[in-house]
Amino acid sequence: MAEKGDLRVIKTRRIIKDALIELMSHKEVSAITITELSEKAMINRKTFYRHYRAVSDVVTELENEILSDFAEALKSGNRSCLDIVAVVGDISALIERRRDFFAKMMKLNPDLFNAGRIKAMLRRAVEVSLKSSGGITDAPTLSAVSEFAVSGVLGLYSEWFDNGCRGSLDFVTDVARRMMADGVRGFVRAEVNV
Repeated sequence: MAEKGDLRVIKTRRIIKDALIELMSHKEVSAITITELSEKAMINRKTFYRHYRAVSDVVTELENEILSDFAEALKSGNRSCLDIVAVVGDISALIERRRDFFAKMMKLNPDLFNAGRIKAMLRRAVEVSLKSSGGITDAPTLSAVSEFAVSGVLGLYSEWFDNGCRGSLDFVTDVARRMMADGVRGFVRAEVNV
């Protein structure tokens, strides 16, 4: 059996994942069979079973790729996660680079950004940063601030995908950055007390 790092294995898995993403644009993942996926990938079922047990395993691997991409965006530039303005830009750049992939994954799982592993990972990163900066020390406040920040940013991206990616991603990024940097005060006149 081929090693996991073997180029043939990598290529075959990529072909299977690409075929699944293509099929997901036409039908629900629960309706996709291994036979149909194998035909789309131009492999036989035996080859599919060498790499995965079920279609859901392919979906899980795709979700893990997203997590890895987000983790890289958080680590890029060797800066603090507390620099949320820059992190939001990196996340937007990642979404722009893989827009079609994210759109299909959001169709598969509408709560991709609003719940689950991506949100949990981003919350942990924000909490660690806030703790290490010494800015917030008590657990309830730390939890509330990280939940508010991460939910807001991810909610903006979710809404953008829900609306068919209409409008500018730069606009979404700008709103997210301004909210993170200045809160609501960044959107109201200086003389208005919020």
